[in-house]
Amino acid sequence: MASSMEQLFLGPMPVEQFLDEFLPKESSVTRPGAPVVGDNYFAHVIQDEIAGNEMSEIYMKAITRKKLIPGFKMVNTSFDNDKDMESDHHLKPHPSMYRGDLDLSEAVTQFYELELHSELKALDTDDAFVDPLQGQDRSDSTFESQTIAGRASRNELIHYVTEWFARQHRRHAFTIFLFGTYIRFIRWDHAGAIVSEKFDFRSDCSFLVQFLWRFSHLDNVGRGRDPFVRRATPQEAEIAYKELEEWKPIADRPVVVFTIPSEDGEDREFLAWGCLSEPRSLTGRCTRIYPVYEVATEKKYLLKDGWRAHSLAPEASILCKLRDNGVRYIPIYVCGGDVINGVTKTDLYVTIEEENEGWQDKIKGESRDSVTAEKANEDADGESHISIPKLDGSWKCGKSWQRVVQRFLHRFVSDIIGKPLKTFTSSKHLLLVVSHAFIAAKEAYELCRIIHRDISANNILITHDGGILNDWDMAKEEADIKSSRRHERTDDMESFVLVILYHILRYLPHNKTDQTSRILESVFTRRERLPNGQYGGGESRRFLFLDNEYIGNDFELSSPPLQLWIKTAIMVVKEWIQAERAKSRPREVPTELEIMVKERAAAKKGLPRPVFPATTEPTPPNGPFILDTHEQMAMYFEFCLEETDWPAPEDDKPHDILSTPAKRAHDDESQDIDESTSSKRSRLSSSGSWD
Repeated sequence: MASSMEQLFLGPMPVEQFLDEFLPKESSVTRPGAPVVGDNYFAHVIQDEIAGNEMSEIYMKAITRKKLIPGFKMVNTSFDNDKDMESDHHLKPHPSMYRGDLDLSEAVTQFYELELHSELKALDTDDAFVDPLQGQDRSDSTFESQTIAGRASRNELIHYVTEWFARQHRRHAFTIFLFGTYIRFIRWDHAGAIVSEKFDFRSDCSFLVQFLWRFSHLDNVGRGRDPFVRRATPQEAEIAYKELEEWKPIADRPVVVFTIPSEDGEDREFLAWGCLSEPRSLTGRCTRIYPVYEVATEKKYLLKDGWRAHSLAPEASILCKLRDNGVRYIPIYVCGGDVINGVTKTDLYVTIEEENEGWQDKIKGESRDSVTAEKANEDADGESHISIPKLDGSWKCGKSWQRVVQRFLHRFVSDIIGKPLKTFTSSKHLLLVVSHAFIAAKEAYELCRIIHRDISANNILITHDGGILNDWDMAKEEADIKSSRRHERTDDMESFVLVILYHILRYLPHNKTDQTSRILESVFTRRERLPNGQYGGGESRRFLFLDNEYIGNDFELSSPPLQLWIKTAIMVVKEWIQAERAKSRPREVPTELEIMVKERAAAKKGLPRPVFPATTEPTPPNGPFILDTHEQMAMYFEFCLEETDWPAPEDDKPHDILSTPAKRAHDDESQDIDESTSSKRSRLSSSGSWD
């Protein structure tokens, strides 16, 4: 887990700057002065051979005795797991800070109610970070500790905070990291984390006292909570239990109320009771999907909540554009968009020059400082134009910050709650649902020049009359895709083939069932680290398409029309891969000796003098190719759906071939389907390698 945040920790920020920028003295509340506390007041917290739990008790009592957190209470949660975690990992954080009136009689550890996290370690060597030496060049310093103890501490910090963010709607959060005789403060958001310099709190605890006192006087927004999400009243909760029973969460979750503005500016409220999947990472999009109920309209909707990268247009704007241009089989936008002041701050400490190092994929070529934290003023293209000044980050170590991405909280409601693709009812139903999603991608490109860029099974949903293509948050207009290895519409078309092949192999009868686990593992799950640090699908998919590896030429389904479609589709992708490889394969320029020999041979035979290439520029392959447009693939869908020899429904019911424990190598449904079928994540380059 620590590797997922590599190079996302910015530090060490001077402690005074940390306090002044993130916990300013000014407040909407009239704030009295902090209690007078001696500089060495906390000296007794760390003693020789003191146990971790005993350290927690002394730490909490010292804080409580001086009344440093009015309105809150510090509780020792290191003995109690949070019983409401969805995963099998049971977390017992060190002292947790809650509201003073919170009832803890039934559960002591409650991530949903956590206000401030403390992590206590007994030794100085447990530090997860390394401050540079006096006079050391910070650009050449590594801030993240690479010792075993340091990496373990950092991993534990990330683990706790990831669960915390998953259980609450937070814009940011704070941690007090105590190790040996030192303390660091950490501010987390969805772009990364800002870490303060370490200070010896035993000899001078004034910074700790100021932090606790200022923190306890912040309002909910200052402490990081989302002001547009609140806990439901008992009456609202009862309504949600009734109306959203179909999506009752596995683990206990509170009912919450989202406030979202409509297109006419009026606020609308939606009840939600647990999301369909909680994000498992702290940074990135961190998407959550909620079935929601609106009391005012007595209707159910789908709410999507996530953190979009600054280089991506708001998904709500994309859906509006698709809708206005008549694109079919997409979610119908209802309301919402970028949330007011929902923006990360970690990225503001990275200069334009630092962030542009290797940064090539921007909105219309603009740099990041053209994007702002204010409510997005969207132009006709649905893009945001904001301007936030960069902040002083001269204190940070390192010099490569391409991964620190500014993100905006994007939340909107659509009117379709679909079912997962894996719930298809027959082979024909599978092809019909995916064909509708394909039509959506086709029309989005033809009518709007928009490329989805994230075709996967999790983004194709079943509706009452077929299917829709969901999740347009990665979509871009073709002209705005500027990276050297651009994602093209043909990559999306390849992904549709992979989606269907995956579901054929896993859920429908075929003559390779005894090899299903191995095939899926080799083709869809196995990933290789590439020279650029990203992960790709390896050589297996190249062998699959080019050589019929794994499934073989004798691959047979019990559904003739679907077999015709998949074999044709694989041949189409093979043709495209071969054409792409030919574009980049250099021509061989003959040597002088080869030219002389061939000229003499031609002269002896009375033939014209041969012509030789004077350049190594690749020879463009002869076209056209089927994947040059969507048209012929759409015809293949239509042709196969019109076939008359589809199996009878009673003989064509899908079942999970990997359902038995011994064969189930793909037990994480959301991971194996989503990440394994998208060409965005694992694509075949023109040289034949996957990237």
